[in-house]
This record gives sequence, structure tokens and C-alpha cells, in this order.
Amino acid sequence: MGLFKKEKKELEPQYYSSSLNTLLLNYNTYIMSKKEKFLYGIGSFFAGGLLGLIFYGGQFKNSDGESTFATYICNLIIFCLVGIIALKVFIPLRKKQLKEKRKKQLTMQFRGFLDSLAVSLSSGMNVSDSLISASNDLKNEFSEDSYIVNEVNEMINGIENNIPIEETIAFLGERSQISEIKNFGTVFSISYRAGGNLKDIVRRTNDIIGEKIEISNEIDTTLASNKTQFNAMMVIPIVMVLLLKFMSSSFSESFATIPGVIAVSIANVIFFISYKIGQKIMDIKG
Repeated sequence: MGLFKKEKKELEPQYYSSSLNTLLLNYNTYIMSKKEKFLYGIGSFFAGGLLGLIFYGGQFKNSDGESTFATYICNLIIFCLVGIIALKVFIPLRKKQLKEKRKKQLTMQFRGFLDSLAVSLSSGMNVSDSLISASNDLKNEFSEDSYIVNEVNEMINGIENNIPIEETIAFLGERSQISEIKNFGTVFSISYRAGGNLKDIVRRTNDIIGEKIEISNEIDTTLASNKTQFNAMMVIPIVMVLLLKFMSSSFSESFATIPGVIAVSIANVIFFISYKIGQKIMDIKG
């Protein structure tokens, strides 16, 4: 049941249609382009295939230690099989990484939006004019095709077409699934309808997002050296096995035996579990 839910979640559309029938990005899913699929797919397939040959290659050699036709066929099967497994494992992980990276970019840009909006509201502008001013500022700070500029332009177009701004902000919160944006949308909607102090709300939300980003950066800085050491520790066993197989023929031949295959398989399972545990430990969010 859990697997079904996960697969269903991956089927989320890349875009949602707004009240203006504008296609707006769904930040809660990441769909790779054809170029990304090709590059990441080829890279993970060949990397996985090479790892498979390092640990399981060289089976069915003759008594003189020479490769036979069966050896080449077995190597090809191992390369393709492990390559496909690596591709199936890596692509979802990479999609998750790219999705989180995009959410971080949107959070940073949304903070810039709040900062500009607070300045405009403090100068006495109304909400509509403040959004136009913020859009111009954000184009200079980021780019015209940045996530936040497209979102602010949608807010401006919505107001011009009698669509409440709180509805547009709430829609952004739902599409992004970023708690700060969702909470801001809720508080903004209540205050906007009740005639509350929007300047204080915008500034307070901006401060909260800023503090969270600073904490996240401090955590990343603190863990940077540990992550480097962790990645090195994950690579060292592979390098050691590769060197030993090239330096010692007897060691290499032991990999081709049934006990050798069983031992390597058990070691790889332990290695994979250790990697997942290490990733969990390192995955500290501010």
C-alpha cells in the first residue's frame, strides 16, 4: 500500500492551471527533461555496471586463470544488470535532490520578495503597487524568468482580473508545500480581510524565513567536513577492492568462487545499509 502511494505521488503533474488558466509550476514534484534523463541515466548505468564488474566480474575463468567465452557473457550480464539497478536507484534520488534544491531556491527568492514588499508597504504604497515595485526589484536581484518573478507577475495579473491576492498566495503555498509560504498565505489572508497590519506580518515572516535559512546554512557548514569524510569512507572500500584485484591474482580469483560471491554480496548489503544510515544521520534540517 505504501509503495502504491509513493508511485501515485510521483504521478503529480508538472504544472497546475491557475484561475487565469496560466500553467504554474508544481514545486512538489520534479520531472526531468529528456537531456537530464539521458545524462543521468547513462552516467548511473555505466557507474553501476563498472561497480558490478569490480565486485562480481571475472567469473568462469579456466584453470589457467584466463577469461573464457562464458566469462565475457557473464561480465556483460553483470554489467547490464547492476547498471539497470543503479539507474533505477539513482534517478529517483537525483529527482528528490533536484526538487529540494528548487524549493531552497524558491524559499530564498520568496524572502527577497517579502523584503521588497515590506519596503514598498512601509513607504505607503497599496498592495497592488507594492507587488509591481517588488516585481521590478526581483527582476534586478534574480532574473526575469526566476521562479518568484513568475509568481509575483501571476499575483499582479490576478489582481487586475479581480482574483483575490490571498487566493494566489495560498495557491503558491499549496504548489510549493513550503511551510513558511503556506503559513504566510494563511496569516496574510486573515489580516488582509480584517484590515490588519500587513507591514508587520510581512516583516515578521521575512525574519522567520531569514532565521531558518541562517540556521540551515550553519548546519551545512558544520557538517561539511563530516560529509566529505563520509563520502570518502564510502569510496575507499571500492578503491581497495579494485587495487587488491589488480595487485593480487589469487585475491582476484577468490572473488570468482561461490564463497567469494556470497561474502561480497553480504559485504555489499552491509555497505548499502551503512550508506543509508549515514545519509539519515547527515540529513539534518534547520
